[in-house]
Amino acid sequence: MKYAVPTDDGKTVGQTFGRAVSFAIFNQDDASLVILANAGINAEHGAGTGAASFLADRGVGVVIAPEIGPKAAGALASAGIKTETTTAGTALRVAIDSIIAAHH
Repeated sequence: MKYAVPTDDGKTVGQTFGRAVSFAIFNQDDASLVILANAGINAEHGAGTGAASFLADRGVGVVIAPEIGPKAAGALASAGIKTETTTAGTALRVAIDSIIAAHH
């Protein structure tokens, strides 16, 4: 399973989803964590739905974020991506590990 978390500093959970600077993508299969720039950060419209598409194209199964707008949430759901809530400012691995632990 791949988990994605919005991040502005590459270390902690960012406040926003669609306009995050980047996304941390954790691959549970090999325990890798990569940071990918959010190409849609400056989109005039549709930053959240663009981010949902970006993550779906990368095989993400779960998004962990403090809040996700309604259009982005709909796009994620349509792509079969689950959403989980966490607190902005939480260390990335703490947020990811707590969601994984809650599902086992």
